[in-house]
Amino acid sequence: MRENLISIIIPTYNRVALIGETLDSILEQTYVYWECIVVDDGSTDESEKVVNLYHNKDKRITFYKRPKSMSKGANTCRNYGLELSKGKYVNWFDSDDLMHPDKLQLQVMTLEKSNLPFCVCQSYIFEGSIDNVLGLKSKRIISDNPFDDFLCKKNIWLTQAPVFKRTFLINNNYNFDEDLQAGQEWELFTRILFDYSEYDTIDKPLLYIRKHEHSISRANDNKQLWYYFLARYKIYNYLYEKLSKENKIYLKQYFLLVYKLFLRQSAFKESFKVWKMVLISDRSFTVKQHFFLIASFFSFYLFKKGDFFLTKVNRWDIAIKEL
Repeated sequence: MRENLISIIIPTYNRVALIGETLDSILEQTYVYWECIVVDDGSTDESEKVVNLYHNKDKRITFYKRPKSMSKGANTCRNYGLELSKGKYVNWFDSDDLMHPDKLQLQVMTLEKSNLPFCVCQSYIFEGSIDNVLGLKSKRIISDNPFDDFLCKKNIWLTQAPVFKRTFLINNNYNFDEDLQAGQEWELFTRILFDYSEYDTIDKPLLYIRKHEHSISRANDNKQLWYYFLARYKIYNYLYEKLSKENKIYLKQYFLLVYKLFLRQSAFKESFKVWKMVLISDRSFTVKQHFFLIASFFSFYLFKKGDFFLTKVNRWDIAIKEL
């Protein structure tokens, strides 16, 4: 069984109050052939001390610092952890979430029985205590059209849910995009699903995702929205020649929605970037609609209102024409 070692890779930053609970859930795994690689992103609290206490109790847990020559960020830590890993399997995890005791056992057993490259499990959302489960992250983790449905977020799974065959990640150069601070798992898994639409699933919650006030999703809504846009912009450009008309229409609708949201939140720098990067060159807009887009920007900038102009541009109307 030792050849079936699984590498758990955890980026962390100032999570002294939570990472112990995460490591406890890993120590409770019924599958014992694992290594846990914790990569610190420059914490200023006592995270290193806490992890080293766990290392002293169990040598399968190791602590590394992100090399100073590498860019700061959780995605860099995830990629660096992959370089350090030795397992046949890889499970990227987060330093504030928890594993069901059978997570590794069930996902490794499933992969051992198939020739598929990864296995995804269901996930619970909880707040405060693991006893306070708010519900499933997504009702669906698989569909008849995995790429299309994941692209449109009809089925959802996050970084922690899949267990991958390590050779699959290495041979295909599947790394996290280090430019992104949100939406990184969507961007990576969308790329993967475009290439490989078949994967194993366990329709049972084996993961507990913590909802709390320090989550990046609550830290800065505009910052998060920008990275969500950037993730989709990257996919749009990376796969442009291979995307279906429906895929392109969905992404263009998303770009227009983000532009409108930024304007309504007075995020003028971000809205201008979206306009410059994608909207100005979109030939599906009429000349009049391009005028309304520009007019809405100046109206919000000068008078803090401009929905009169924004409502004149609706991508759903354009979608009908393009189809």
